[in-house]
Amino acid sequence: MKDYVIKHYEIHSEKLNSRKQSIRIIFISDFHNARFGGKWARLAADLKSLHADLILIGGDIVVGKPDHDMANTKKLLSILPKDVPVYAANGNHEYRLKIYPEVYGSMYGQYRKLLDQYHVFLLENESVSLQIHGTSLKISGYELPREYYQRFYRGGLPPEKLYEVFPEKKEDAYRILLAHYPKYFETYVSWKADLILSGHYHGGIVRLGGKYPVVGNDFTLFPKYAYGYYEKEQSVMLVSAGLGEHTIPLRLGNPRELVVADIKGKR
Repeated sequence: MKDYVIKHYEIHSEKLNSRKQSIRIIFISDFHNARFGGKWARLAADLKSLHADLILIGGDIVVGKPDHDMANTKKLLSILPKDVPVYAANGNHEYRLKIYPEVYGSMYGQYRKLLDQYHVFLLENESVSLQIHGTSLKISGYELPREYYQRFYRGGLPPEKLYEVFPEKKEDAYRILLAHYPKYFETYVSWKADLILSGHYHGGIVRLGGKYPVVGNDFTLFPKYAYGYYEKEQSVMLVSAGLGEHTIPLRLGNPRELVVADIKGKR
């Protein structure tokens, strides 16, 4: 249960300056303050040896339960390479801590202090622009409103809800959207994200043949976007199976994973 795999993806974009250029991103999602036992040293070594240019965190690295500790989340943040920029967005667990202080007390403040302590920049419906190897990137962290996470909600996310937060602009920058819930892929595509990074479904809990997700956190059977690589128009979405789990620690054909994305120039 505490073991994990490294999942590699290769993505090509004409927004990179040359075919030889490459940007490596490590993506971490759904850690949920998980126990790693004797795997911590291996995880620290992998994070270092992968030589990432950028580390992105897609949310739910804590557990949204009153008085739940964050000791393992702190340990994870402490082993991130110090020379690599790290940006994070909130998942539904962090968002829950934020909007219900009457239930969770100071937990959201504790979480923010942890991020600050380890120089992780939190994007709460915010964007940041940076350059890596001469390529302009724009990273946006989307905080999905609580009602869209409801387990039996079957509606969609209207595109205007996303545009209200991030007005659509024509940009040459490579646009990365941290959007925790992959269910609304079509809306993210309409915003013209180049790369969408999501999680939430924990890989579908059970995967048939290691590929086909069986059940989602919202109790949908065979959820459409629960795991892996999806492409539509000019957008690619990667959905992580997560680096941890919570409440029901069940994974069948569905190991924990650390995602590595190599963004390269057009073939």
